[in-house]
Amino acid sequence: MTLSKKEQRRYEAMASIEERADGVSETGESAHGADAAALGEQLLLEALGSPEAVERRVGRPRVDSEGEKGTASPMIQVRISAARKRDLERLRVETRSKSTSDVIRAAIDEYVERHRLSA
Repeated sequence: MTLSKKEQRRYEAMASIEERADGVSETGESAHGADAAALGEQLLLEALGSPEAVERRVGRPRVDSEGEKGTASPMIQVRISAARKRDLERLRVETRSKSTSDVIRAAIDEYVERHRLSA
């Protein structure tokens, strides 16, 4: 990613505040909590140009594209054997999935579709 001259100057200014030669941040010069979140949001808006662009680039992709915006996707919790957990992890690696949850979602989708067609 190439930064514009304006972005480079901004980065250098921020770096000069936050970094010292020994790599330790200056005490009292950092933003924390809600202030840090607001600063981060402003930086993203400036870099990406619009709230819509920020939303597309930040955070997890929605599992339920039809779900209401701003709400969490439904969650199901189950217990499985240690052997099944190892099987899922092996399958995650073999399929190059990002997470075990991705493997489980795909398995549930396949199961539901198979049984929907036979019903």
